[in-house]
Amino acid sequence: MYIKRHLSPAIIYFYTWRITLVSLVTGFFALYVYGYLGWDWVAIPWLPISLIGLATAFFVGFKNNQAYGRSWEARIVWGGITNTSRAFAATLRGFAGNDLNEHPVPQQQVDAEVRTILYRHIGWLYTVKHAMRQRTTWEHSSRAAKNQRKALNTHIENYEEEIKEFLSPEEIAWMHAKKNPSTQLLDKQTQELARLRKEGLLNDFRHLELQRLINDLYAEQGRSERIKNTPFPRQYATVSTIFIAIFVILLPFGMIGEFKKLDEGLLWLVIPFNLIVSWVFILMEYTGDVSENPFEGLLNDVPLRSIVRNIEIDIKDMLADDVIPEKIQPKYGALF
Repeated sequence: MYIKRHLSPAIIYFYTWRITLVSLVTGFFALYVYGYLGWDWVAIPWLPISLIGLATAFFVGFKNNQAYGRSWEARIVWGGITNTSRAFAATLRGFAGNDLNEHPVPQQQVDAEVRTILYRHIGWLYTVKHAMRQRTTWEHSSRAAKNQRKALNTHIENYEEEIKEFLSPEEIAWMHAKKNPSTQLLDKQTQELARLRKEGLLNDFRHLELQRLINDLYAEQGRSERIKNTPFPRQYATVSTIFIAIFVILLPFGMIGEFKKLDEGLLWLVIPFNLIVSWVFILMEYTGDVSENPFEGLLNDVPLRSIVRNIEIDIKDMLADDVIPEKIQPKYGALF
């Protein structure tokens, strides 16, 4: 997620140098076949070109709006995970105890139970993050996307290293046998809360409140999985690309006739004006394209690594841990 006020010139260059090259090629090609080959018939009337441009603009605008909606919904979901995680940690620490227990246990045991559950919750966060970072067939796999992930260091992290601090070796081995480890970890949390209820460390009301927070985490996980596992409708993505290609190819041929009406010597203006208009349209298409999938490790993604780290810091701070990690720092003006 880019966090500076404006994109840096280097990022704009990375995004648009191919767009600029395509626009220059189409402009020079149109002038070459018209001026040097003498194909006067290639000068297309401007009216059909403008109609195609208008239709393309509406279509690309709709696509971009829907793509941004997916990205923003994903950020809302992970904001909900953040809030619910904090509430779960604070509520568990406040509710679990001997104050209503007929057979009190040592406070150290209560603290150990709380720590185990909250550490398992951090392990759940890293597990969900890992699931969101897996590649799907519809996500970007071009050389440019791979180079961007490499430059931004958004590779898929070593999952085993991330969770070994928070889950026991037995739990990690148990998770490997599960189809959806994230869901099973939440189920394990439910079973642990039920055990604390039986042992008198939670009463009925407190148990229900904590289970409600677990249910909220189930819901947020499901929303995140829906966005991850449901591609942006490919008919919209494909047709938008086709419209842009048709418009960009025909655009300089439509400009030839218009500049010829002004003066034959002004035909060279086709190149800069075609560059500007094509650049705008292709960049609009590209902006929507890279916003469709908010979990694929590109510049505009939801910053899962930063969000999970922030929740980990909050929970460890509540537990008064001796070692608390630092926040993830932005790279090239972006958080990941």
